[in-house]
Amino acid sequence: MKDDARQHLGGVAITIIAFLGLNWINELLFIQFEQSNGINWVFLPAGIRLLATLLFGFAGFVGLLLTGIYLNFHHFVFQDEARAVYGALAGAGGPYLAYLFAKHWFDLGPRLGNLTAQRLLFTGVLCGIMSPAFHHALIWVQTGMVDWTAMTAMITGDVVGILIVLYLAKGMIKLTDPRDVDGRLD
Repeated sequence: MKDDARQHLGGVAITIIAFLGLNWINELLFIQFEQSNGINWVFLPAGIRLLATLLFGFAGFVGLLLTGIYLNFHHFVFQDEARAVYGALAGAGGPYLAYLFAKHWFDLGPRLGNLTAQRLLFTGVLCGIMSPAFHHALIWVQTGMVDWTAMTAMITGDVVGILIVLYLAKGMIKLTDPRDVDGRLD
C-alpha cells in the first residue's frame, strides 16, 4: 500500500516538474509563436500532458491539474477565476480521456507497449483536439462566442507539442530498452 502511494506521488511530482520545465523551455524557444497569452502555435507542455497520463495514469492527471491551477492563477492571465479553473480541468482532463481511450482501444502495456507510431499519432491528435475543445466549450457557454483563431492555434500548438515530445520519449524508451536489441521504433 505504501509503495502504491509513493509511486502515485512520484508520478504527480514528475508530472509537475516536467510540465513546469517544458513550459519554461517553450517560452524561451517559442514565445514568438504565441497567438495570445497562454496560446501558442507550438506548445511542448502538451506533450507532457499526454505522456504523463500514458505513463502515470491518474497520478499524471492529478499532477497536470495541480500544475494547471498553479500556472493559471500565477502565470497566465485569465479574465476570471472560473476560466482559470476550467482551463486547468480541460488541460488535465483532455489528455486523461485520450489516455483512457488509447488504453482501451490499443490495449496499452507497460513502457507504452502496443503504442506504435500510427497509434501514437492518433492518440496525440486526439489529445491535441480534446483539451482545446473542452477549454473553448466553456468560453462558448460563458460568452456565446468561439475565438476560432485561438482554438485553431491551441489545437495546432498542442498537436505539434505532443508529437515532438511523445516521439522523442518513445524513441528514448526504445533506444534504452535492453529487451529491444534493434533499438527501432515500431
